[in-house]
Amino acid sequence: MIKTMAACVHSKQRLGLTGLFLGIVLLASCSGNSSAGLGALPKAMGAADEASAIQTVRTIATAENQLKATRGSYGDFDALTQAGFLDSRFASRTPDVQGYRFTISATDAEFTLNADPQVTQAHPTTGTRHFYLDNSDNAVHTNPTQAASKTDPLAGS
Repeated sequence: MIKTMAACVHSKQRLGLTGLFLGIVLLASCSGNSSAGLGALPKAMGAADEASAIQTVRTIATAENQLKATRGSYGDFDALTQAGFLDSRFASRTPDVQGYRFTISATDAEFTLNADPQVTQAHPTTGTRHFYLDNSDNAVHTNPTQAASKTDPLAGS
């Protein structure tokens, strides 16, 4: 019982900003007398990371459209953060945010954006799906095994 409680406390500390939903899932799994429910934690964390990645892809696309409207061209993460459209988490060539590495290829007239799962020491679990979005349709595409592209199915379909 003490070992189970310690694992629950450690897991709760690991959640950070992952969200209230996971906190509720974790509390439910830690409320019993065994650690059987803890096996679901990595899967729930991965699902939350995927949801976060999709939302972040949409946020970056919005930032790109704002940059295009104000400056006349799309830009990389440096341009987006310097213009104030993204926060300092993205002040990198390929930022890692919540278990995903984001990459942008941008020209004056178009951009493509990928989000690929990255397991790091600071973030040991993550989602498994890869995401893609470009300026042509602003739709999020997904691939379960490799970097996603425009030819992959839409996320959620």
